[in-house]
Amino acid sequence: MAFIHIKLLSNDAYEYFVHNVESLTNLIISNDDNAWMKDTFPQPMFVEKKIAIEDFELIDNPEGKDKEIDFENSKRLYEHLNQLPRHILTDVRFWLWLHLDKFYLVTKNLMKINSSTTIKNMWLHTTGVRRGLMFGVLSRCYFRIALTVDESKPDKYELSKWVVENPLRFRNLTWRSFSSEEHLVRGALRGEKRFYDENPNNENNDLYAEIAKYISYLGSVRLLDAISEEDLAEMVYNQLKKLTSE
Repeated sequence: MAFIHIKLLSNDAYEYFVHNVESLTNLIISNDDNAWMKDTFPQPMFVEKKIAIEDFELIDNPEGKDKEIDFENSKRLYEHLNQLPRHILTDVRFWLWLHLDKFYLVTKNLMKINSSTTIKNMWLHTTGVRRGLMFGVLSRCYFRIALTVDESKPDKYELSKWVVENPLRFRNLTWRSFSSEEHLVRGALRGEKRFYDENPNNENNDLYAEIAKYISYLGSVRLLDAISEEDLAEMVYNQLKKLTSE
């Protein structure tokens, strides 16, 4: 079992990339390996930390087309990174080490780079911490497992697999402030899954945004932290029944 020390992109390199997104985009599009970094920027670009993790690899999955590989990669990221401190997992410089160094080609292939907007939002996380983490090419893979795994269930990844099949089931929940409460995310997803397991031919992606709004509304009239996972699952299930009967 081999271990490696985690790294962070240096502050200077991060600031340079943020202010030169077009140049960074062209370099990534033009190169299937990251040798260009050594030729272009002073070294070291990455700062090694004392924290060590078990080494691991990801499976290449161009444009995320294979959902089984997508789930496997998400699970690998979670299982190898979930013991890291929160301040590391929410630091864009950590994810940029994975994007630009350790998993460079996998990250590049996972999502087609159409323009500098892809690099700006999904590599550099410039839309803010919460949204950036949920948009990030690899960070969103990690967090959709971290927020849905349930150690108390026979299949702890049951909800995780469900959201990987269709990320829209999960996405609107993660943009809300209540997404930091894992039991609320799981409760919402359990209610949604129960409803669509019973109505498999009636899935409407637009309703996932409505459920996120509904939970935010609940938070305006009562304390969300006081709602149990089971109660929220029942409330979401009933709300979907109401929405689909109108």
